[in-house]
Amino acid sequence: MDFSQVIQLEQYAKAAQFNPEKNCLFTTGTHCLISQGVRKRITLPINDTAQLVANISANMRDLPDDTIAFAALPFCKTEQAQVIIPEKVSRWDKAAFNAWFDAELAPVHGQKNHLSAITDIQSQAQFEQAVVQAKQLFDSEQLDKIVLSKQTQLDFDQPINHHLVLRNLLQQSQSGYHFSFPTIDGATLMGVSPELLLKKQAEALTTNPLAGSIPRDPCPKEEAHRRSVLFASKKDRYEHAVVIEDIQQVLSPFCSKLNIPAQPELLSTATMWHLSTVISGALQHPETHSLMIANQLHPTPALCGKPTSVAYPKIAELEQHSRGLFSGIIGWFDKQGNGEWVVVIRCAQLYKHTATLFAGAGIVAASDPRSEWLETEAKLNTMLNALEIKQTYYAMRNKLHEAN
Repeated sequence: MDFSQVIQLEQYAKAAQFNPEKNCLFTTGTHCLISQGVRKRITLPINDTAQLVANISANMRDLPDDTIAFAALPFCKTEQAQVIIPEKVSRWDKAAFNAWFDAELAPVHGQKNHLSAITDIQSQAQFEQAVVQAKQLFDSEQLDKIVLSKQTQLDFDQPINHHLVLRNLLQQSQSGYHFSFPTIDGATLMGVSPELLLKKQAEALTTNPLAGSIPRDPCPKEEAHRRSVLFASKKDRYEHAVVIEDIQQVLSPFCSKLNIPAQPELLSTATMWHLSTVISGALQHPETHSLMIANQLHPTPALCGKPTSVAYPKIAELEQHSRGLFSGIIGWFDKQGNGEWVVVIRCAQLYKHTATLFAGAGIVAASDPRSEWLETEAKLNTMLNALEIKQTYYAMRNKLHEAN
């Protein structure tokens, strides 16, 4: 991937007028990729990874060597990937883009988002009952872990200000992987993922699974206590170990070397602490496409369960709704197969007056139903803060609880 022909941010602003509802955006800790125009937009099945990569390669075969594409893959393997091949992709220094976006674009779109209604696709009672049912599976099935998710629909009294949401995401989580992806149905998938599924450059690969988490606290003493609790938690350490074991099994056939630390570290986001392990490796065949590996890793036990083959069909029974792109993967790749992929969490789907927020929790034998619900509520805070409605949301939640 050749980024040598980079224009200045001001020039790009005049030429493209970046719009999160129309342009793809993907950021890492240091840089930012932005699409301009659409050369091709395609949907492809993902249930056969080799065929998926072959289809993508065929669609890019006659395009310039420096072509970059963006893609979002759903959680369910029977649904289809959405792929956007832009006319152009520009790379910026992330800090410079953040400053430019905040100063030049956000003030032009300054209206606030005003929350008018909350609708749970799955109520607290239904979610907690699903946790109870999931725990019963551990006695009757060869199952170590299963991940349950929920969706919360937020309605606003005017169209959502996408620029405001993205600006806030960039400001509150500067080290995360930000993404904005215009979906085929006219919505925008927007969020900031803390979890790198795969980075592949030539023969080098890196993955950074997260599993086991606890909400952050503004009080330094309580914050330190929570970090200690998470790191010492047998439940969370077990949940994390299950994920690492699965990733090792998937990556080993691809790699000549694989480095897995003996124990996890703590990683913080703006709202959560996570158990984190950075795994690095060297590919046996450097030409292997990043999506070939990413789609084999997806879904990981952190988003599905362990064993995946047992947890995956049970999720549909317990959740009774499609996750769509939530807990799928999103990223970019070039014509040589290099790329970066992150899991689709800490996100929302924005469409006109509505935002659909997603969150999930890993269920193991020691899980407490109410604690798992509270964990999913805490994981919504990233998007609630970005929408600037956190206080309003919890005030409305309390009123709904009192009314019931």
